[in-house]
Amino acid sequence: MTINKKVESFLHRRGFTHPDVRNLVRNQLYLVTGTCLFAAIAFGFAPWALALAAGAVLATFNFWSLAKFGQHLAYMRRGAVVSLLIRFYGRMLLSGLVIYGLIVWGQCSIAALLAGLSTVVVNAIFWGVAGFRQKAKEA
Repeated sequence: MTINKKVESFLHRRGFTHPDVRNLVRNQLYLVTGTCLFAAIAFGFAPWALALAAGAVLATFNFWSLAKFGQHLAYMRRGAVVSLLIRFYGRMLLSGLVIYGLIVWGQCSIAALLAGLSTVVVNAIFWGVAGFRQKAKEA
């Protein structure tokens, strides 16, 4: 069994039933793992590398939560907007507190944190380009 299939089955057991969502989350897990490995190999345990890894892990946690809830949101009949807003602002508050703590108490580099947080954007861009290329081939 390939690594992709193992990760896909792990995600399916965790409730990611939609194939595209599973693909995005799988790629994000690969990206955060690669980012953390790159930071550890290239910079060791320097503060900049730890800040990069912390940003990537925080972004992945938020993405995981949003992706998992987003699948169920499509099927909710009542209370979807309220549930979405409560979870969104809860995640935003928690993320803000973690980022504040990392910057103020952890003395983390803001640039490194932003680079780590941007892993989700990189993942979304690659996923969109891959989907666009596939549709262009079909046409």
